[in-house]
Amino acid sequence: MADGTQPPNQPPQTPPLLRDPSTALFTGYRPFPPLMTVHSNLTNGLLQALTTHKLCAGTTPDDMLYLVEVHFGYTPRGPLHFGRGFYLRNGTRFQDPILAAVGEVFRLPLLVSLFDPRTSVLLPPGDGERNPGNKIEEILEATVRRDQGVIFSFGVETGEKKVGREEFEWRKLKEKGEATTEKGSQYRLYYSDRSRPRGLMSSQPSSSAQPPVVDIDDEDEEVLAELRFNSLFSFTQMFTLELKGAGQTGELGDRWTLMVVMTALGIHWLRQNGKTHRATVKVAEKFL
Repeated sequence: MADGTQPPNQPPQTPPLLRDPSTALFTGYRPFPPLMTVHSNLTNGLLQALTTHKLCAGTTPDDMLYLVEVHFGYTPRGPLHFGRGFYLRNGTRFQDPILAAVGEVFRLPLLVSLFDPRTSVLLPPGDGERNPGNKIEEILEATVRRDQGVIFSFGVETGEKKVGREEFEWRKLKEKGEATTEKGSQYRLYYSDRSRPRGLMSSQPSSSAQPPVVDIDDEDEEVLAELRFNSLFSFTQMFTLELKGAGQTGELGDRWTLMVVMTALGIHWLRQNGKTHRATVKVAEKFL
């Protein structure tokens, strides 16, 4: 109309962020800042606190970015169906559509996956022409390494315009020989050995088809993100996620950032179910 208002009975225009081709890999209504925290949703009482969390910018619950819904798997509602996990709503309300999900790989009723080292991460399609409701599944896989303990690895497309696919891994931080303190646990995100930048790869040729051996310690690698959990008995702030290095500059792309947020929620879900311990993961690897 001439005055710039919307005609009656016509849906509002899509915000520019959702129509910008450079952001086609990410359909979230708000970008993710470098520092985020997840808090209990105590705004509307105990029931809301048990069934939803708040993903917030910064260290306080004041600036809420997205609503995180706890999916218990009692009904097949949403992409996880009967699988348990979390839904990331594309907004701050329960009525907002599901942007992404993380939870159990097997989504059949009454199927308990006690010893499955894999966690399903469901992202919106990378192609902007496809229905965002048709999720693309990625896998967050837990393994045990003798020298580094429990590792959570995943792969995802990186770059502003889906330039390629790289693999990454969350490694539990050790303090005085212990990976977990009384206050909680910490993880750091690195490139995996198969995706490590060339400048960090061993220069010696490999005679096999296996990935080249990397002769460096964690201290020499670029940290892409840090994940700090509070105690499991903390019912206010669950964890802090901080992007670093290439993860903070945005060069890895918005889809990578969304995947990092969802894997952080996935590790939080695994912690709640006792699936991040070394012994549990070793048993799970044998069942796979």
